[in-house]
Amino acid sequence: MGGQLGNKKKAELKRKAAAGNPGVGIDFKKVKHKLGKKLARAQNETDTNIHSKSINLPSQGLSEDKDGVAVNSQNLTLKELLAQTGHYSEKSRKHGLLGLADLLARHPEELGKHVGVVYSRLSERMADADAG
Repeated sequence: MGGQLGNKKKAELKRKAAAGNPGVGIDFKKVKHKLGKKLARAQNETDTNIHSKSINLPSQGLSEDKDGVAVNSQNLTLKELLAQTGHYSEKSRKHGLLGLADLLARHPEELGKHVGVVYSRLSERMADADAG
């Protein structure tokens, strides 16, 4: 019986101490957030917004102005067709040669102006076994 009485006194003393000092016996107090409330931003939070602007490069447009320049039926210039004749793909080389023939048929004066370049490209392709 003596042991039980001692336990009751200890429990009563604890209760009185807790009532007098509200922080006794509580290690961490859980903060309850209100529903729908936004938390305040941390002081060390990093701003991750990205701002960008576009750059206008008029010389790199898809529809270049080719007025005054000799073009074939596919609207390709001599420079573009000569670049195609040196392409690694067999089909591209063939289309370049056919386009070159079309351009020279439409504008025979271009051959007189660029005979050296055209002749060197055609001689390279004559030795090419793939561009049948």
